[in-house]
Formats: sequence, C-alpha cells, structure tokens
Amino acid sequence: MFRSVGTALIASLVLSLAPGCKREGVFFQSMNPTSGRASGGEEVRIRGHGFRTLGGLDIRIGPKAAQNVGIADDETIVLTTPDAREADQGHPLDVYILTNEGRSIILRGAFTYRRNAEGGAANELQRRL
Repeated sequence: MFRSVGTALIASLVLSLAPGCKREGVFFQSMNPTSGRASGGEEVRIRGHGFRTLGGLDIRIGPKAAQNVGIADDETIVLTTPDAREADQGHPLDVYILTNEGRSIILRGAFTYRRNAEGGAANELQRRL
C-alpha cells in the first residue's frame, strides 16, 4: 500500500525471490510529481533509498509502461510518463516497479493523470475564429 505516514510514503512489497535470498533496505519516500497531464511525456522522480539493489527496472503507471526508466542514484528513480487511457484519467493509479530479478513493488494509488479539459482555452479560441 502506498500511503502517507507523516511525510514519508510507504510501499507494499510483493517479492518473488529464490528461497533464502533476502533484499532488505529498499524504502520509498516520495514520488514527484504525483499527478500529470493525460498526454504523458513528463519526468517523474521516485525518491527513497536502496534502489541500486533493484537492478534493471520496468515501471508501469496503471497498465502502461513508462519510458526512459533509470536509476539516477541509490536514492532516485527517474522515468517519463506514458500517455493515459481515457478511463484512467482522474483516478489514482498503482505504479508497478518490476525488476529483472522477478521482484515486484506496487506503489498503491501513487499517480493520477489529470483529466483533459473539455472545451479548454484552445478549443474556445478556435470556436471564436
């Protein structure tokens, strides 16, 4: 579960590791920003510590894969948001972090796509012309 505890955010971990293999010390503190435009293309940073132990990553916001995913340092994961499905706009989505070791980390309700403005200023200007 991804929830606020004071200023920290807690993630639920779903681990699929070989017996006897423990991965401790991974902590998720924040995600910035926690919302973005439906068209995607925005940089998001996940902060915490212990990220270098995660190895290669595939990150999904809801059902869609993020682009440009990378571990900037032990405390920062960087990604670019994909575009949102219309059905996902305005609702908190889970963020799935999948490692090449088969480990899954779910940040529950961690990101929300803002709804596209219906009408919007650009459409209003076009109607006037």
